[in-house]
Amino acid sequence: MKLNGPKRWLEAKRALESKHNIVVNFSDHDGYYTAYKYVKKHDTMVYHSTEYPNLDEIASPKTKRCQQFYLKRRRSQRDNATERNAVECPTTSKRMKKLSNFEVADSIEKNGIKCETELLAIANAQKQEGKKDLADFVLSRNSKSLNDLIQQTWKMNDASSALQRRERSRMDLIRTAASGKCAMNCDGEWIKCAKEVLIKNRIHASVFAVRELLVLGRGKYRNIIIVGPTNCGKSFLLKPLMLIYNAFSNPAADKYAWVGADRAEIILLNDFRWSKDVIEWKSLLLLLEGDIVKLPAPKNHFSSDVCIDKGTPVFATSKSVIKYRGSYNFEDQSEDEMMASRWKVFTLFHSIPQDEQKDMVACAKCFAELVLMGEGS
Repeated sequence: MKLNGPKRWLEAKRALESKHNIVVNFSDHDGYYTAYKYVKKHDTMVYHSTEYPNLDEIASPKTKRCQQFYLKRRRSQRDNATERNAVECPTTSKRMKKLSNFEVADSIEKNGIKCETELLAIANAQKQEGKKDLADFVLSRNSKSLNDLIQQTWKMNDASSALQRRERSRMDLIRTAASGKCAMNCDGEWIKCAKEVLIKNRIHASVFAVRELLVLGRGKYRNIIIVGPTNCGKSFLLKPLMLIYNAFSNPAADKYAWVGADRAEIILLNDFRWSKDVIEWKSLLLLLEGDIVKLPAPKNHFSSDVCIDKGTPVFATSKSVIKYRGSYNFEDQSEDEMMASRWKVFTLFHSIPQDEQKDMVACAKCFAELVLMGEGS
């Protein structure tokens, strides 16, 4: 029988359990045949009354026609109710299901999409095939939101490896690079050229050690700056750092130029010229001293300023040592002395002739071997 309102049968369940210690369950079914099939599916020891019809051999019980009629009537009632609702609310329409950010992020990861142009290209290709959901998604959002979604997708994808990398020291990354392979077409040529540059500038390879800065981080007499004229190899010696570490490099002449420096593993200031438009003199001194420094960030995108509180190593190249220049080109020797105490200066004076210059590719393995020279001595 069809049991409507299970609460009506609760007293019967309790009576059987208290008087006869029999636990029974009531279930809602459309007829005895479906109830029988349901019970037998979960209970192989079904008790049958005498002379019961063998329902296992009945292909279709007589009540099936009744059930079909009942289901047909229920469907008809539902359809009529739907039509009435449509008449009462004529503006209601069936909208196309829109893609969620999660679904698009999954597509970005599967297709290896790294920029907005690649996402638009795939959306256009799907549109030509008649699939318009991705095209509808990208056209309903601006470039900033699309780029943010792409960046967040890869940040989430790389989060686990980023956490593992954070546990490793900077010297661990150097040793990993040293055990790797040379860059294409290098075959040890980079370290030969680097040693030659150092020797011609009267610097021993073991003296050119950035190990102290990598181990201890930024601080007085630890930050490294290479000075010298053009074509002497300043950028050449430090460029491989960007292959080993996540580097922040070359801030623009803007008050928001340091956004991202707080997340970097090293700071590389190539051909650096101090200007108060880039960073205030006091903030630069604090940065190089190893103190906590706060630099401005646009508040329409960031909730707080850039705060560099880690011992992020600072490397730089320049034509000469950094000196203070105030209003009307005012000089201050005491400020210059404070700045000088924050650098370990390597001066390159040998300019490489044009006919001896080589177009060398940066090599992480060779640079790591140069850093590890004389380690432990």
